[in-house]
Amino acid sequence: MIDDDFDYDAPVTRIAAHKNEAQQAGKIILENAEHYLDTMTAGEHAFLQKSLAQLAQEEAYFQVLADALDQPEACKIANDALNFLYFWQLVNDEDDIKQFDVLEVPNGEFFKTELFKALDAMQVGAHKEQRRHLIEQALNLYEQGIYAGCIPMLYAQLEGLLTDVLVAKGFLEQKDTKFLDVHKIVPGLKGNEIKSLWHKSKIAFEMNPYFTELAVYKMDSSSSVTSTRHNLLHGTELAYFTQGRSFVLFLWLFSVISFMRGIKP
Repeated sequence: MIDDDFDYDAPVTRIAAHKNEAQQAGKIILENAEHYLDTMTAGEHAFLQKSLAQLAQEEAYFQVLADALDQPEACKIANDALNFLYFWQLVNDEDDIKQFDVLEVPNGEFFKTELFKALDAMQVGAHKEQRRHLIEQALNLYEQGIYAGCIPMLYAQLEGLLTDVLVAKGFLEQKDTKFLDVHKIVPGLKGNEIKSLWHKSKIAFEMNPYFTELAVYKMDSSSSVTSTRHNLLHGTELAYFTQGRSFVLFLWLFSVISFMRGIKP
């Protein structure tokens, strides 16, 4: 809900544009989101922050997005926060802004069109059509509210996409069901066999440091993403099979695909 005393005409100084040096096809989306943030009024920004605070009551990562979009000038803006803004702009198309529900965005045609347009543009991976089919199923599960099925599928596709890129770029070699670290980037692996997302993320960073901009592949000690993912998929965490977590995973999926479509084999 919007407070009646919000002044939508009041100017607000927003964060200066983040200059992303990675050359990627999705750059225009990030620039679009930066421009939208720069031109927000005080009332629009307040509504955004209030909405994110409400969403954070169920899924804490929305507070991460809120903090990223409420920094002092010249601070860097996270990739997923900018991609969130790209879809948040749909609030401007609502006849009644008070009824806008950002969690419904993945059910809309705009999100699906943008997601699959980016996926179709990817130039790596022999499994693209199969992944598209699985992502379509995840969207169907989300629309039905079956988040316990949607979430594991999305986590799996996020890792699978990274694997596809590393294979296509020659950083991983597949032998039967094993993936080998071709350049021996990760130390201490028996037979150079990769067995975890952490290993793949370390190799991805060596391929392109921009991978650390993608929240789902952030593996440093300041991130709870990895531990939450592990506990969810291994059955020790039961509290995060929610619409909010599913939405965040779709946001990460879009961020990943949008970046990866600019990577050539």
